[in-house]
Amino acid sequence: MSIDALEATKHIWNKLTFHKLLKILRETDELTQEQLAKKIGVSKQFICSIETGKKEISIALAKKITIKMGYSPEPFVKLLIRDQLRKNKMFYDIEFRKVS
Repeated sequence: MSIDALEATKHIWNKLTFHKLLKILRETDELTQEQLAKKIGVSKQFICSIETGKKEISIALAKKITIKMGYSPEPFVKLLIRDQLRKNKMFYDIEFRKVS
């Protein structure tokens, strides 16, 4: 994706949450909540509560879900952390930098 494309979609990214992205990608991948739940070993109700924002999850579970879906976990974890900060009225940009 080019810099211009990233800049053009920045407003969308700023409104996105972990649970919204999870639902969008699950539906794009044509997975039911039940199918995703089976992949990660949880109930359909648990997936539903994550997608509706009623259930907070750990970074470890977010990583597991995204890997099982075939996605890189970093953007999801970044959103998860940002969501938790915003919930506590802390408005920060999150950037990851790989350390060795």
